[in-house]
Formats: sequence, C-alpha cells, structure tokens
Amino acid sequence: MDQEQRRVGADAAGHMGSGRRPRLHTFASLKSIDFRLLWVGSIFDNLALWLQFITLSWLVWDLTESASLSGAAAGLRGLPTLFIGPWAGVLADRVDRRKLVIALQIFLAVVALFFASLVSTGSVQVWHVFAYASVSAVCFAFIMPARQSLIANTVPPESMGNAFALSAMTVTVNRLAGGLLGGLLITTVGIQWNFFVEAGAYVGTVLLLIPMKTPYQQASTARFSSVMTNFKDGFRYIWRDNRIILHLIVLGLILNVVFIPIPALLPAYTSKVLTADAGVGGYLLAAQGVGGITATVAIASLGFVIKKGKLGLICLVLGSISVIVLAQSHWLTLSIAMLIILGISQSTFIVSTQTLIQSMVPDTLRGRITSIYMLEFGLGPIAIVLIGILMDLTTVPIALTIVASVSLALSLVFFAAFKQVRRLD
Repeated sequence: MDQEQRRVGADAAGHMGSGRRPRLHTFASLKSIDFRLLWVGSIFDNLALWLQFITLSWLVWDLTESASLSGAAAGLRGLPTLFIGPWAGVLADRVDRRKLVIALQIFLAVVALFFASLVSTGSVQVWHVFAYASVSAVCFAFIMPARQSLIANTVPPESMGNAFALSAMTVTVNRLAGGLLGGLLITTVGIQWNFFVEAGAYVGTVLLLIPMKTPYQQASTARFSSVMTNFKDGFRYIWRDNRIILHLIVLGLILNVVFIPIPALLPAYTSKVLTADAGVGGYLLAAQGVGGITATVAIASLGFVIKKGKLGLICLVLGSISVIVLAQSHWLTLSIAMLIILGISQSTFIVSTQTLIQSMVPDTLRGRITSIYMLEFGLGPIAIVLIGILMDLTTVPIALTIVASVSLALSLVFFAAFKQVRRLD
C-alpha cells in the first residue's frame, strides 16, 4: 500500500489524538479514483431503482386502487433474492464482479426503454407491470452481492466504514431525489418519462464502471471447487466459523419486514390517511431520504460514536417507534418528521451492520456471505403484500400500528438477548 492510500485510510478510520478536535473525513474514500467511479455509478443506479420504486407503485395504484397490488409491484424486486440470492453470491465469487454488473446494467437499460415505450402507448396492463418488475428483480438479485463486494474491493480495509457510509448515502440521496423527481414527472410530463430517465441512469452507471479497477480484490479460489461446494461453504462459514453474522442477519429481519416495506405502502397511506396525491407521496418518500442522508453524512464525517452493534439495536427500537407514531398521524408535518426519523434509523442500521459484516469476512467468500446476509431482503415483498392485505381488510393506521408494535417488541427482546452484538465494534 503506498503512502497516499495509507493517508486516506488513516483519515477514514476516524481516530484522533488526545485533546485534539476530530477531523471531518466525510469524503475521504473518494480520494480513491476506483471507489469514486463506483460511487458516482451507484448514484445513477440508485436513482434508477428509486424512480422505478415510486413509479411502479403509483402506476398500479392508478390501475387498481389496491394497496396490496400497489405495494407488491414496487416491492417485487426483492423477492427473487429468496431463491437466487445465494447462487448470485456464488457467481460473484467465481467471475469478474465488475463485468457482471456492467452486463446486467446494459440489459436493464434495454428492458426499461421497452417498458417506457409500452407505457407511452397507453396499452400497459397490470401484468405488464409485474412482468417488468420481475425481470428487474432478478437482475437486482444478481447485481447486489457483486456491487456490495466491489465496495470492499476498491478501498483499503481501514476505509471500509467510510466507504459503506458514502455508498449508503447514494441510496438515501436518491430516496430524496427519486421521490421528488418521480412525483414531479408523474404530475407534469407523464409517468412514462420516469422509465426513460431510469434507462438513461443505467447507461450512466455502465460508462462509469468500464474504467474502474479493483485493487483490493483477492484472486478467486471459488473456481477451484464445484458450484455446490461454493454454495455450501457460504452457509458453513456463517453457521460454524462466524455465528455472530447469523445474529446480525436475525436483526435484519426487522429492517426488511417492517422498515423496508414502508415506502412501497406510501401511496395507500398518502391517499387514504392524508387524502393527498402523488406529489405529496413524493415528499414523504423524500423525507425518509432526508433522514438517511443525515445519518450517512454523520457517520462518514465522524465515524461511529458508539459501538456499531449497540447502535444498530438502538436504531431498530427508534425506527419501530417512529412507524407507530406515523400510523396515528393525519398531519403532514408530523408524518414527514416520523419518516425522517425512520430514515435515520434505517440507514444507520444498514451502514453499521454492513461495515461489521464486510470487515469480518474474507474476500474470497465476500459475495456468498453478502448474498446470504441479503437473503432476507426477499422477505420485503412478502411483507408488503401481507401488510397491504391487512390494510385492505382493516385500515391503513391499524395495519401499521399492529406491525410496528410487533417490531418494537422484538427489537427490545433482541436488545436484551444479543449481548455479543451490543459489544461489537
């Protein structure tokens, strides 16, 4: 490692001498040109994802006025992870991760252009939406383990916390930008333009990844074993060699079953509770983005003020409480405030947990362990449908209150039971 890389790593670590003020190192990892290319590419990629997220939910809502179908269309992209996830991780450890992501992004751009043309003609039907969401979801399942692994492959180990915070920032910024832009395009030029912009964002990602290199990637050892052996090795590592990752995966259930579904259910909440349109729905989605940006900027600038494991547990409790209050709110200002808190909690939990996991696993297993950690992301669409059905059977406030109350109870139980997680740093 050369002197420049050592200096960047020292800045990103966030250490400070006795009696000295801490140095802000918000964008320290971006001094690596390879991570910078990946990071800017992630901005485009996440813009595309959030535009698709908000647009598909409103498109199905306009066609059906069903909360369950509207939420399912937006959340479907996580479902294939349940079936494809571990195999996608195996692939990410056997092939060139960068080339894999580039190929899939090109395919997504072509599919988005086709769907945009279909919507423009006015002939789109509900099954078209679900078909498009399904294709995107399969690609997403293969992209995510590779993309998450590429973060660790472009920065030194001591810069990993800063790099993951900055990467999470691309998600939260685009939750804000995607929400505002998506709502604006729907209410002004037409919903089809969201998909044209989505396609352009995928192309932008590809152009940035082509010159990127991965100086911290280790030579693959997975190719020397069978695919089935690779598959088993990932689960064996978590169950036998590093059980603490299993505890972190259990905690992620609350994130994926309660926190993640909220944006997909905002059309129903906006229409039924606040009696507002897609523009206000965009503001609500953007509010969660503001909270996420706040959290990721704070972590990137100052590091983790308390132990990462304990911080993640606190965020699960705080996020659950915010959803309970959101469920009771008929006041736009209060709803926005609760979504900001939810965004802070969600993003902080994600960054702290991902940093812990990526710091513990060897690079030769990184794709597989990442995919197993993300396996429960596939539960999100199922949770969206179930919560949507509960909303259809009862009311939006009652459904959210029930789900968030269970989440709060489980968060408190985990906080008390997972002593090892509380000590993780």
